[in-house]
Amino acid sequence: MAMGVCLRRGIAQQTPIHSFWKNGSNGLFLRRPRRAGILSRQAKTRLVTANMSLDAFLPALGMNSEIAVLMSALLATTSVAINFFSGMSLESKKAELAIELEREKQFQQQFRELQGVIARYRGPLLESAIDLEQRLWHLVSDQCFDVDEMHAKLEVRYFTFCVAQFLGFVEVVRREGPRENSFLQRGNPQGSDTLFVMVEAIRFVLCASPTYLESWYAQGSNRNHPGARMRQSREEIILSHKQRSEIGCPIFPEKPLLRISRGHQRAIGTYMITTKMGAERHYTMSYGDFHKKLEMDESFRYWFAEIEEDICELTKQEPWMGETAFPLNKWSRVLLFQQLLVELMDLLDPDCVRLPLDRRRKLMPTNYGQLPNVLEYQRRLIEFSGSGTKSGHSSALEGLKDLMSTQINTDTEKPLAYPLNSGEDST
Repeated sequence: MAMGVCLRRGIAQQTPIHSFWKNGSNGLFLRRPRRAGILSRQAKTRLVTANMSLDAFLPALGMNSEIAVLMSALLATTSVAINFFSGMSLESKKAELAIELEREKQFQQQFRELQGVIARYRGPLLESAIDLEQRLWHLVSDQCFDVDEMHAKLEVRYFTFCVAQFLGFVEVVRREGPRENSFLQRGNPQGSDTLFVMVEAIRFVLCASPTYLESWYAQGSNRNHPGARMRQSREEIILSHKQRSEIGCPIFPEKPLLRISRGHQRAIGTYMITTKMGAERHYTMSYGDFHKKLEMDESFRYWFAEIEEDICELTKQEPWMGETAFPLNKWSRVLLFQQLLVELMDLLDPDCVRLPLDRRRKLMPTNYGQLPNVLEYQRRLIEFSGSGTKSGHSSALEGLKDLMSTQINTDTEKPLAYPLNSGEDST
């Protein structure tokens, strides 16, 4: 047993180190305060050794008992302070790590929910965009409509279905928008939501009047993306109205076909969706059901009659001979729509998994600004789609667990197992 020093009447006596402070006629006994479980075993050994050495060393130097007692008391007080503050620091670190672990649990739960959102809109919207772009390409290249009247009618009907199906999944994105925005665009500036800009561009090209399309194109080579248009200032609006009153509204020789108002787009999309809001995955009406309902339901046919008429007119007139979208002509909306659908495929399928790159050609592209934050959007889309790699949050979690395990081992010298759930943390 470790031994201490008893100082009575200046005579050094040996006494157990585990004795305690005592005032009395027999003398004053010293002990090192017992605070087990705070310092490591090595630290305790050093303190005991220092205490014993000091108790034996001071009387050998000829110091009186009062100085020895004061020095020993100072050493004991210092060790108590060290133990106290080191314990507080360790407990604070443990609390911080516990908070981080709780945040990671919440992140993993949100991560799984967001993966579900990706599954609800990305694949269906991409597939419907591919189907519709192929119809537009064949319409311009005249590869499917130069047949007999019956087959041409069926091609027009399927074209109409592809337009309706795409608008159905655009409506799904609108419904899921708030949750989609929360993770794919977190931290982006106001109005720079990449997918929202893409969808808005498509809605604009389909619904804009010829005058509005021309005014957007007239902004020159520095024009913004059609989905990120800037509103005119008050002065610009007044000036344009004055010019229009002086020279009159422009007259366009040919009406740009396939114009669908915003309300009409939403109505068609709502008709096409067959699943309820919040479903695990959304579905639209099949082509068979669409064809049957279009033949039997007059009120349903009303929403698609003008679309079919425009497609028929495009197939019966002179084929496309390389006209650009501007100045406006009958192919303008078709060319702009086809270009935006190719951009949408590049946005949702950057690795060309669903459709190879050589099938993504723009017929007659119009120059305008780039989508905002498109590279960051694609990166996060791949991350949340389940790429098989660990997320940055998962790596940080493992680092926190290792740090916490090291801190506890320093305290108790016993390894504390924190299993790393690599299967759950994988993206």
